[in-house]
This record gives sequence, C-alpha cells and structure tokens, in this order.
Amino acid sequence: MRILILSLFAVALLVVLILFIGWLLPATREGRAETTIAAPPDLVLAVIADVETQPEWRDLGTVTRTETGWFEMTSRGERIEFVADDMSADRISLRFTSDAGYSGEWQALLEPVSGGTRIAVIERVTVPSPLGRIMARLLFDPTEFATTYLAKLKARVEEQ
Repeated sequence: MRILILSLFAVALLVVLILFIGWLLPATREGRAETTIAAPPDLVLAVIADVETQPEWRDLGTVTRTETGWFEMTSRGERIEFVADDMSADRISLRFTSDAGYSGEWQALLEPVSGGTRIAVIERVTVPSPLGRIMARLLFDPTEFATTYLAKLKARVEEQ
C-alpha cells in the first residue's frame, strides 16, 4: 500500500512539475522566413489569396470560404479559421484560430526586387495552455513551418 501511495505521489509531483514548466514558457512564439520568388508581387498575392487551391500544393485536407474569411481542415483533422485584415500586393495580414487551442497572426511583406518579389513572413502563435506550450515546443517550430510554406509557395508561383 505504501508503494502505491508513493507512486501516486510521484506521478502527481511529475504532473505538477510539467505544468509548472509549461506555465513558465512564453505563451507566444514567433517564426520568420524569407525568400525571393521569380514573379511579380501581384502574382504571388494571387496564389496566396486563391485559398481554395492551396490543398494542391500544401499538406491540407480542404479549404472552405466563409463570409469573414476561410477555414482549413488539415490532413490531421484540425480546423483552423482565418480572417484577412489586409490582402494587398505589398502586405498580407491574417489572424487565425485553431480548434486545437491556439491562435495567432501571419504577416507577409512583399517587395518588388530585380527578377521578382522578396517575401518575408512572420508567424506568431499563442498557446494559452501550459501543457499545450510544452507540446508545441516539442512538435511545432514556427520558423520551420514558415520556411516550408515559402518553399512550397515559391515552387507553386514559379511553375505558373
């Protein structure tokens, strides 16, 4: 009986420690990436804004337009809702909320350069849950996500 009580106490202490560590982690993380795409800004914007075709070049299940924006269903079944605050040839600003318990913003600056468009992306993700923060640290790197997105966007735009 004593071993059972000590085991339960150890498990409870471990859970408290994990939650405490998660609570100490910042709720918001940021990822940045940039690339140059051999196309004018209006074409880059057109590919980004054509959200219904994004499952063709990104790892997405489906995309559905709504009155206020659109939502993506990922291949894992997660629903992410997007609202565009700005969609112009020089700046894109989106807000998003996931049913997995996080939210954030995605911004892109598009700058015409010799031979195409320089696009710089910043993605900020806020995870309120301490346990979610730990899981996000282990499973999601916003810089890697932004870099992968830009590589796929570049390939899609330049094939057109």
